[in-house]
Amino acid sequence: MSQATPVPEHHHEDALDHLEEEIKALEGVTRFGRPIRIGAFVIIALAVIGAIVWWVLSPPPITTPTRTSYVATSGTPIEVVEPRGATLDDPPARFAWESVTGRLQYVVRVYVKGATTPVLERMVTTSSFELTPGEQARIPRGKTYVWTVVAQGKDGSTIGAGQATFKVR
Repeated sequence: MSQATPVPEHHHEDALDHLEEEIKALEGVTRFGRPIRIGAFVIIALAVIGAIVWWVLSPPPITTPTRTSYVATSGTPIEVVEPRGATLDDPPARFAWESVTGRLQYVVRVYVKGATTPVLERMVTTSSFELTPGEQARIPRGKTYVWTVVAQGKDGSTIGAGQATFKVR
């Protein structure tokens, strides 16, 4: 058997000194590592939470409705007669359209162009009507209007529809 050779005492001290230096060097490297990792985690967590809160609490986007048609496209197209595409000095006195066979009634609505609530609504059984002075007063000057006529069957279904525009100076 061989016998172990004793290591000189100064080698032990050199090795311990060397280990202490390595430990100090590693402590210097990692001294700020942990706080930086924690800080990065906190920043990322706050960003994610902030994005979720913004997404949940932000109001829906504001949209302006663009209408190309004020009436249902189902049923037969109704030819509107008057007023149609005209620029008038005064509110119209009469609305007229072609007659639809089999209808129970017509629903006529007048809208300021772009609005969703009619300024005038009337149900009639004939294919034209005269406006009263009160109805004419609801159609002020300086605006463009869309008017619609819907023919309704006995069961309330739409069997025809039409629309036109006019402007009052």
